[in-house]
Amino acid sequence: MDKKEFEPILELKISDIMALIIDREQLNFEEAIQYLYESKLYAALTNESTKLWHLSAIKLFEMLHDEKQTNELIFPDYV
Repeated sequence: MDKKEFEPILELKISDIMALIIDREQLNFEEAIQYLYESKLYAALTNESTKLWHLSAIKLFEMLHDEKQTNELIFPDYV
């Protein structure tokens, strides 16, 4: 997939993940941005070749939450 096709998908995923972070972690917008952007998940998600963008926002949020708890990003077996 080229960059032109990937960017809109990435923007939608990030928006959905941000909504979950704000709701479930009870963070304000600025805190939620930092929470996501400083994560290993975000770095991996922005790399199209990881195919993480195929996963639901809920699954990505769960992976992010687990990463914050363990400081380790664990990919599902099916990615």
